[in-house]
Amino acid sequence: MRVVVLGDIGQPVYHVGDEAMTHAVVDELRARGVSDIVLLSRDPEQSTRIFGTSSVKTLEFPWPPHRRETYLREIRAILAGDMTALPAEDQVHALIETMKTCDGVVIAGGGNMTSPYGWLLYERAAVGAIANALGKPLVISGQTVGPVLTGPDYDTVVELFRSATLTSVREQTSWELMRNADVPAGLTLDDASFLEVDHDPATGIEPDQTTYKPQPGRPFLVATFAPGTGAMDKGAFNQRIAEVLDRIADAGNLDVVMIPHMSHPGQADIDIETHQDIRQRMRTENVVVCGQLSAEESASLTMQADFVVASRYHPIVFALSAGVPCLGIAVDYYGEVRIGGALANWGLGHTMRSLRHLATPEFDTYIDQLWAGRDDISANLKQLSPTQGEFQRAWWDAVVETLKGAKPQAPVLESPEPAFLELASGEHPSVAKLTANNELHIGHQSVELFGLTHVLEDTRGSLGAVEAERDRLRGELNGLTEALSARNSEREQLQHELQSLKSSLLVRAGRRLRLLRR
Repeated sequence: MRVVVLGDIGQPVYHVGDEAMTHAVVDELRARGVSDIVLLSRDPEQSTRIFGTSSVKTLEFPWPPHRRETYLREIRAILAGDMTALPAEDQVHALIETMKTCDGVVIAGGGNMTSPYGWLLYERAAVGAIANALGKPLVISGQTVGPVLTGPDYDTVVELFRSATLTSVREQTSWELMRNADVPAGLTLDDASFLEVDHDPATGIEPDQTTYKPQPGRPFLVATFAPGTGAMDKGAFNQRIAEVLDRIADAGNLDVVMIPHMSHPGQADIDIETHQDIRQRMRTENVVVCGQLSAEESASLTMQADFVVASRYHPIVFALSAGVPCLGIAVDYYGEVRIGGALANWGLGHTMRSLRHLATPEFDTYIDQLWAGRDDISANLKQLSPTQGEFQRAWWDAVVETLKGAKPQAPVLESPEPAFLELASGEHPSVAKLTANNELHIGHQSVELFGLTHVLEDTRGSLGAVEAERDRLRGELNGLTEALSARNSEREQLQHELQSLKSSLLVRAGRRLRLLRR
């Protein structure tokens, strides 16, 4: 069986979470006898080296909304038989030929099905459309849908999910959105939950990266933070995080290991730069700022930690499935949906904290409570782990059955009852809902403004092209006018010369006549 897998991999920026989810899909397919796997990647050579599979170039969609919508329509026209819709050299033709050779298609999990990352959403919609046109089983696994979706993007998501044979989302919010759209999606854990890793994997994806080697009897905390700080000033956010990490490290005599999940390989940017700034603000001395590690090593270190603090999503995923107590901090509603959803799948959704909590003096008390309850939290997670693991294995069984032609029903995870309610935020639900609605409204407006801005740019570009063509034609007209004027002058000169010649001939003729008369 030959299966095409689309994950957000091979990007110039290495992203631990996206790479980890693709690793999970490849591992789970191989474990069930699917060995012929073709990855769709931005960098096929890199992906082949990392995953040990065949890889081909994926589709790259334009970023502006109206351009990606137009390109998807053109691809669909090609699939409907209109071969004039796109040039023969367009990238889609090679992908169609690749997908003709496969038996099924899997779209790996992620948070791409949202308008702010619409070019990735439309890439997935195009792959789904090709699979559907070719009659190939399509599986969509472990997605976050939204929360920001403009009208065209919402329709695109719904159409994509309806065209698939088997689908799942990874949190309750996304599941309810799909249910309200009358789409029978399943609800599962994130694809990278229970990722099988060697506890001594190869080091970073670039040589000589700073890493951390756990020592027996020496507890450590893993911290991962993205540069984005939402509505909070970046300096103020990083200072508060430094204080939080100092507080936990002091309480447990912990090493602090800062693991980046996004950076350009070989460059100390994005997460690494953020970690360096936080490190400079900390009092604790035993802090290691790691370079960009591979997805496997990042997951392995996180799973071995005694505690995890993160504003990124996948450190929380790795921690939960390994029974590691964690603090998820969301800087915006997108983060609240994903991090809160991951925690809720383990009965801990109410332990997620946002900027609304981080900025308050009471947050220190919460940190102390969370740290004091760490052993109970860990024990509870480990108690849930066998059931959660069995459910997720059943999901992957259903994926392979679907690729073989079966049509199993999408499973729905039964979220555990909330545990340790004393750790609830105390925030009134209506306040959280109001904040979410405000952020969604701002998100929709931002995407629409982004689209209108590019429509204006395109209009200006078209106008500029028209003006340039006008100037070119005006220049040609001036040139023709000058040439015509020159020809007219030349004609007048010739006419003058002709008249002179005629006069001269008449004179000569007259003289000859006079001579003949004599």
